[in-house]
Amino acid sequence: MMERRTDHVTRKRVSEMSPEDMRRALLVSEKTGLPNRRAFDEGTTAPWVAMADVNGLKALNDHYGYAAGDVLIQRIAHVLLEAKLDAFHNQGDEFLCKGESFQELNQKLLVAQQILRNQPFAVRAMNDLITEIKGAGFCYGIGTNLKEAEKSLKSQKEIRRQLENDLI
Repeated sequence: MMERRTDHVTRKRVSEMSPEDMRRALLVSEKTGLPNRRAFDEGTTAPWVAMADVNGLKALNDHYGYAAGDVLIQRIAHVLLEAKLDAFHNQGDEFLCKGESFQELNQKLLVAQQILRNQPFAVRAMNDLITEIKGAGFCYGIGTNLKEAEKSLKSQKEIRRQLENDLI
């Protein structure tokens, strides 16, 4: 909570903002630096969209603290860009991407998953110790609109849950 209060105190008043400051406040996610949902909705349309969300964020937050979860969310944003995706931060641990074809989106998201899974990253735990996280993952769904992408994402998450249950 303290971080939000600090951000609120240091935040510029609208009357003090330049047009660029206003554009950034309206269209860019503070947490990730990616364009936000509003930018997604108001930008150019694409024939295909993907919706992705982070695997294991609640467990990471519970074990290491919310700052660690924020690091993971920022890491995913970076990886999506590294995979050359047209990526947007929707909210929380959800991301949106636009693409010209199903194959393009699927291939780039697979690359992003591989990068995220294979590149460790450091977080500061609640006890102030730096801990290396071996890698992370995310699920995604693709469709011709957000409703289809969300339905596909839910299906992928259910398949993942079933596989995890079968392995236990």
